[in-house]
Amino acid sequence: MGDIISITLDPTKDGIVGKVDTMVATSGKYVVIGTNAEHRFISEKQFDAYTDELGKDDRLGLLIVKDFMIYYDKSKLIEVDDCKYLIGSFLLVEISTDGTGAYSRLGEGDVECVKKTLSDYCADLIVDGERYSALCVD
Repeated sequence: MGDIISITLDPTKDGIVGKVDTMVATSGKYVVIGTNAEHRFISEKQFDAYTDELGKDDRLGLLIVKDFMIYYDKSKLIEVDDCKYLIGSFLLVEISTDGTGAYSRLGEGDVECVKKTLSDYCADLIVDGERYSALCVD
């Protein structure tokens, strides 16, 4: 199978050189972050699919931290010492303040800063002898 895209740093020749069968855009506005500190960017379509799925059976939870909205699965919460914690992954978007859209674009550096901010909302939980980082959603 041949190359689909060629980038040779020549703007007159770079780009698509083969047939594109499928394509998904990850705009940088929608992020999935795990409580293990891993993350990945997702498309708006995937974000909508996740929130639609979580909206079924009233499982969609929302936590707002500063300018960030965190969507999570309420059915996955663990209660410890009167606080509800999430171990797993959650959706994150930044609320736009410039009026250009609902959400701001996030880059890798932005996501790393968000993770540091969210570390104040995290705790280590020991589950069956294993230590896990968990997000407090109360």
